[in-house]
Amino acid sequence: MEKIEIQFTLFSAFYSPLIAVFSAGFLKEEGIDASWSISPPGVSAVQTLEEGSVQVIQTAPSQAFLSPAKGVVPVAAHFAQINEMDGFFLVGREKDGNFSWDKLEGAGIVLFGDVHVCLSQGGD
Repeated sequence: MEKIEIQFTLFSAFYSPLIAVFSAGFLKEEGIDASWSISPPGVSAVQTLEEGSVQVIQTAPSQAFLSPAKGVVPVAAHFAQINEMDGFFLVGREKDGNFSWDKLEGAGIVLFGDVHVCLSQGGD
């Protein structure tokens, strides 16, 4: 049986599809012996993927913002229609009846308290 290590950035209800995969035994049915762990404090799941200690990671979409914000090409890409209908919202301090996405260029976003991201177009 093939063995893989899967790591969560944090254990959250947002990751319920992956949690269900374990609890329902779907991986074992496919001949995969998988174990899971949670990233240690201060270490991202992306880092453990880079180091090779895990083969699959489940991370928050915000992880994809950190590398480009530092001018670094991320080693992993998030996929799926994560934010299509799950309740994430973009809000402003004042009502803007004439909103357009280009108004966000250069704006700061606060994620999980102290992580700030500056948006720009074209990877600039």
